[in-house]
Amino acid sequence: MPDSLFAIILAIFLLSLFGVSLSLLLRPSMFLRHFKNPLQPDTPENRVQMRGVGLFFCLFTLMMISGPLKKLEGFHQNILIALWVSPILIPILLWILWRYSPLQQVIRRHLTGERVEDPAWELRMTFTFSGLLLLVVVIAFLLSSMRDHP
Repeated sequence: MPDSLFAIILAIFLLSLFGVSLSLLLRPSMFLRHFKNPLQPDTPENRVQMRGVGLFFCLFTLMMISGPLKKLEGFHQNILIALWVSPILIPILLWILWRYSPLQQVIRRHLTGERVEDPAWELRMTFTFSGLLLLVVVIAFLLSSMRDHP
């Protein structure tokens, strides 16, 4: 296979993976409505879990993009560490959100038949998970610029 064809296929794959990752992170309700699954309906609980999956896939995509670039070697190693730690820390974050956030109120409203998707709550969750991703990326850049990577 010629190198140029491989590069085009890889670019298309990375762009589509990044698009799905951002969709899961920013608009999980759109993703859950588009890809219907009877075992995973569009509920507030599932939207929060999909945001965690989106965060993981965003880190994975960043790791794949930064891997071949020599200038971003420290950033790549720091993102790799964040990717290894995220399966442990994301469930802890989800538990904290479940335990101490207005998620319980949203679930109660859902169970009583009121409005399922609260735009203000969805916006707070989007800012929370996007801010967490931004924080991880900024810390990875800062540590790589200080040459503090394994």
